[in-house]
Amino acid sequence: MAVAFDEAVLKMVESEVRTIKSEYRGLVSEQSIDSMADESLQRLAGSRVPQFVPLFVGRFTRQRIKEIVSTPRGAGKVQEQVETKISAVS
Repeated sequence: MAVAFDEAVLKMVESEVRTIKSEYRGLVSEQSIDSMADESLQRLAGSRVPQFVPLFVGRFTRQRIKEIVSTPRGAGKVQEQVETKISAVS
């Protein structure tokens, strides 16, 4: 499902996702980060203040990454979750 946001908001979200990818390079795949950021963006689809969407996408995505990476299996678990979701969609 596509979420409709102003072009400026989407550009800021893209910038935030690029920053997250650079922060977690080598720990979490870019595909996993994209998937988590997309889920965060979907959660914010009904936002009344779209200017804050990039901030919250970044916060929610980082929070999920930190929760998953801190588990004993670490980043491998992130990859498994993304592969499961991709399989379910295909």
